[in-house]
Amino acid sequence: MRKSLLAGAVAFLICVSASFSFAAPDPAVTLVNPSENEPIVTNNFLISVKVTQVGKILNVSAYELQKKTDDGWVIAQTDELEEYDKKDDDEKRLLPIMETESFESKGVVSFFTYKVEDIAPGVYMIRIDTVDADGAVLFGKEYRILVKEQTEEESKVFETPKSGTSQFIQNLLNKLFKN
Repeated sequence: MRKSLLAGAVAFLICVSASFSFAAPDPAVTLVNPSENEPIVTNNFLISVKVTQVGKILNVSAYELQKKTDDGWVIAQTDELEEYDKKDDDEKRLLPIMETESFESKGVVSFFTYKVEDIAPGVYMIRIDTVDADGAVLFGKEYRILVKEQTEEESKVFETPKSGTSQFIQNLLNKLFKN
């Protein structure tokens, strides 16, 4: 009796530890851009993934986090993440914003890049899975990307006229580095 309980406990621990290993991120795969959980102001972004091992096969996908409202489905906003996470599964969904892209690293250091365009302010998710030759997921990680709307203050920063000194330096650098 005691041996069978011990054997059952060991089998349970093996199953649990194996399931956690698949949820772990691949140490040879790093999301370089965009930064996770750091708000950005943009209408497009470049997904850039660094792979530091030959022969890794990645599946990269991106989604828009949406929540259900009386008017239908709308994108979740950056200031609503806690509320979004508390919603039931039938009140939230992931809407794909790109086809899943596959990539195989050919060198010791390889980069995957993909430009996502025409996005609105809100919360997005990038999912990177390391898969084997048969497509079975070995490692996986999800990254939340926060896209916020440009505030009036931020837009004024770019509208301010250049001072004589900054204009001079810009012209000098343009002349030095052209051709």
